[in-house]
Amino acid sequence: MKTTYIKLFLLTAFLAVIQLANAQKRVVQIPGITPGQPLVYDQIFNAINADAPNRATNKNVIYELKRGQVYLATSTINSLDYDLHIRAEAGTGPLPIVFHTLNSAGSSAAMITARLNLTLENIEFDGRHSNGTLGNRFLNMYGKNYRAIVRGCRILSDRGALFTIQVDGVKLYMTDCILGNSGHHISVGGNGRALDIRTTATVDTIVFQNNTIYNLTDRVMRNMAPVINYVKFDHNTIVNVQGYHGCLQLGKTKHAVITNNIFSNPLTYGDRLTTRWRAEQLQPDKGFCVITHDSLSSKLTSAVVEMRNNNIYHDQKFVDFFNLTPEKDSIADPRPINNAIKKFVGAGLPQAYFREELVFKNTSSWLNLYNFLTYWVTHPKASVFPNNFSEIYPYEWDVTYSTASKSYKGGDNGYPLGDMNAWPTLKSQWLQGANLNKSALIPFDAIEGLEIRQNYPNPFSDFTTIYYSLSQPQKVEVSIYNSVGQKIKTLVNAEQKVGDYNIRWNGNNDQGAELAKGLYVVSVSGANGRIVKKIMKN
Repeated sequence: MKTTYIKLFLLTAFLAVIQLANAQKRVVQIPGITPGQPLVYDQIFNAINADAPNRATNKNVIYELKRGQVYLATSTINSLDYDLHIRAEAGTGPLPIVFHTLNSAGSSAAMITARLNLTLENIEFDGRHSNGTLGNRFLNMYGKNYRAIVRGCRILSDRGALFTIQVDGVKLYMTDCILGNSGHHISVGGNGRALDIRTTATVDTIVFQNNTIYNLTDRVMRNMAPVINYVKFDHNTIVNVQGYHGCLQLGKTKHAVITNNIFSNPLTYGDRLTTRWRAEQLQPDKGFCVITHDSLSSKLTSAVVEMRNNNIYHDQKFVDFFNLTPEKDSIADPRPINNAIKKFVGAGLPQAYFREELVFKNTSSWLNLYNFLTYWVTHPKASVFPNNFSEIYPYEWDVTYSTASKSYKGGDNGYPLGDMNAWPTLKSQWLQGANLNKSALIPFDAIEGLEIRQNYPNPFSDFTTIYYSLSQPQKVEVSIYNSVGQKIKTLVNAEQKVGDYNIRWNGNNDQGAELAKGLYVVSVSGANGRIVKKIMKN
C-alpha cells in the first residue's frame, strides 16, 4: 500500500511539472454585469483587445466569463492570429449570457469571426435585440482547415443561422448544446438554420452529438455546395422545424452516420411542390424529405450512409392534414429519407428509422405550428401570421418522455434515443461505455497548433490509439511515461505537416517488452508546448 501511495505522489508531481511546461496556459477572467447594474457594452471584445500585448509572447490563452453575469456584444471579435477559446468559469451556477446587441448606430455586426481554431464552452448566446429584431449569423467560423468546438452552449435567436461555417476544410464538433428559435418566426420564407455551411469546396468533419435543436423556420443543416468528408449526427433531439427547404440536408457527404436521433415534427410544411420551395433541393429527387442526400455527381462518385435507430414522426394531426388535403394542393406527408439515402443505406433500411409519437415533458405546443401551417395554406399570399409566433417558445425545455415508449430503449446498446442530457444518470453510464470512433472524439485539450484527443480504448488491454491534430507544421514527439515519470516508449519524434494523426501503442516499451498493468501517461509535445493524458493498461 505504501508503494502505491508513493507512485501516486510521484505521478501527481510529474504531471504538475509537465503542465507547468505546457506553454504556461493563461486564463483571463472577464467580468460582466448583474441585473440592475449600469449597462456596460463590449466587455469581451474590449478585454480581448486589451490582452493583445500578452498574446504577443503567449497566445495560449482562455478567456473566462463569470457565471450568472451578462455580457453585451456590439463589436466583432476577429481572431486573426490566435486560437479563440471562451468558456464559463468552473462551477454549477447559471451560464454567463452574451446578448448580441445593436450598436449606437442602430445596426449589428457579427460577434465572432474566428480565423484560427475556435472553442466555446458553457455559454449562452442570445441574438434577440432589445427592439425585437434578431442578429444575423453572429457566430462564424472563418478558420480555413481549422477546427471549432462548441460544447455545453445555448445558442438562441438568430435570424439566419445559429452557427455558420464560412471557409473550407473545417472540423466542427457540436456537443451538449441547446440550439433554438432561429429564423423569421412571424413571416414566411428563408432563414432559420442551426448550421449554415457557406463554403463551396470541402468541409472536413461535422459532428453533432447530444444536442437539443428546436423551433427553426428552415433547416437543421444547410449544405448546398461543398463535399463533406464525414458527418456524425448522433443522439440529438429535433423538435418543431418548419422546414422551408427541408430538415437535414447532407448534400454531397462522403460518409454519414445518422444514429439514435429523435425528429419530432421535423418538416411541418410537408412536401410542397411549388418552385419557390424547390430552389434549394439540389438532388434530382425533388420531393421534400426530412433527411436528404444529393445523388452521385462528378464531385462525389461514391458515398456511405450508416443509419439506424431514428424516430422520425409528425404528430397525428399533421399527418391527417397532409393526407386530407387535395392531391394537387402542394402539400403531402413528407418522406423520412430521399431515394439517394435509401440506395446508400441498402440492406440496413429496416433499422434506419421508425415512427412513434412522443409527448415531451415541456416543449412549445405543436398545435401552434399546426395553426400556423393551416393559416398559410388558406392565405397563400400572406407574409405575416396574425399572432407573434415567437412568443410561444418557453425558455426552459425538458425533452424527457415516457420510459414505456419504444424510443426509451431504442438506441444502440439499449440507451434512449435523442439528447442523452435529458437522462443524466444514463448519460454517465453511456459515456463510460460509448463505442466512440475517431471522428466522434472531442479534443480534450489544445495549445497553439496542436490538439490531442483522449486515446481509445481507455482502459485497454491489447492496444490503444492516440489521436492528435496539427494546425501548423512542427516537430512532434509522442512519448509514454510510467507512473514514476520515466520515459519508457517513444512513438513519434519527427517533423510533421498539418493534418490529423493517430498512432497505436501496444503496451510495450522501447525494447519490445510488454509492460505491467497500471497507469501510464502519454505526452504529445510540439513547438508551443506539451499536452499530457492518462492511459490505463488492463
